[in-house]
Amino acid sequence: IETNEAVVFIHTLEVIPNADIKDVKAPIRIPFDWLFWGIVLLVILLLASIGYFLYKKFKKPEDEVRIIRRTPPIPIHIIALKSLDKLKEKKLWQQGKVKEYHSEITEIIRKYFEDRYHFNSLEMTTAESMIVLNRVMDNQKIIDLTGKFLANADMVKFAKFVPIPSVNEEMMIQAYEIIDKTKPDEEPLGVSRAQ
Repeated sequence: IETNEAVVFIHTLEVIPNADIKDVKAPIRIPFDWLFWGIVLLVILLLASIGYFLYKKFKKPEDEVRIIRRTPPIPIHIIALKSLDKLKEKKLWQQGKVKEYHSEITEIIRKYFEDRYHFNSLEMTTAESMIVLNRVMDNQKIIDLTGKFLANADMVKFAKFVPIPSVNEEMMIQAYEIIDKTKPDEEPLGVSRAQ
């Protein structure tokens, strides 16, 4: 391996043997710029106050109590009774609309059973509904009354049976009785059942 020729000069430090040993020079002090740091501090304070203002403006207060008033749901038996009242006011069977009357009255009762006992009574036949009702109801008199009620309505709706006026009146009385005897127990507000 070959390289080009290079010249190196070596110089020694001049040492005075009689002189005292000297310490390293003290660091140079940089002057403090009050104006620059004052502006930086003002900018930081301005940004902090803007941030605080935005935080307060857009933050939802946690300690604020919000009162939400909800109307209690209308009990299912009240809804059914109101529906029966409306049907009574229509006077359908008195106008010769017997089939419509029986269709609506059974729909009200079946809808009540759906909401009360949580099964799809509107989509079931009378026999299927009675099987479920026999399981969920404990009053045999009301079960028998309901079976008679639904059977009479089926005769009018499907067999073209034309009942005498007293049967139509009796259907309304039976509907009210079914709802009255099967309505859920009402509890005072704020009281829950112990389990």
